[in-house]
Amino acid sequence: MEPGSDNRIHPNPSSPPETDADVAPLIQKVGAPSTAQIEKLIGELHEAKNLLESERERIQRETARYIKFTQMASASVRIISDTLSGWRQAGHPLSEFVTRSAADDSTGRMDHPFGYARHVTELTMRG
Repeated sequence: MEPGSDNRIHPNPSSPPETDADVAPLIQKVGAPSTAQIEKLIGELHEAKNLLESERERIQRETARYIKFTQMASASVRIISDTLSGWRQAGHPLSEFVTRSAADDSTGRMDHPFGYARHVTELTMRG
C-alpha cells in the first residue's frame, strides 16, 4: 500500500471539504423517503385512533341501551311476579292460566292455548 493511497484515513487533498450547503441536499434526498413513510404512518395512526374512538362511543351507546333494556325487563318480571304472588295470596286459581311447556310434557301435547302460544314463541325465538 502506498502512502497517501488510503482515502478513508487521509482525504484527497485536491477535493475541497464538503460544506453544509453541499451536504443538505444529500441528506434531504436520503431522508425524504423515510420522512414520507413516517408521515404516512402518522396518518394511518390518526385513522386508527379515530376508528377506535368511534367504536368506543358506539360500544358505550350499546352498553347504555343494553342496561336500559335489562332494567326494563327486570321491572317487567318484577311486576309479573308481584301480580302472580298477589293472585296466589288471594286464592286465585292460577293453574287455569299457567301450563307446562312441551319440553315438560312427556307426550309433547299442548292442551292449553297459552301453552301453544308459548311453544310457537319458543320455536320462533330459536330460528
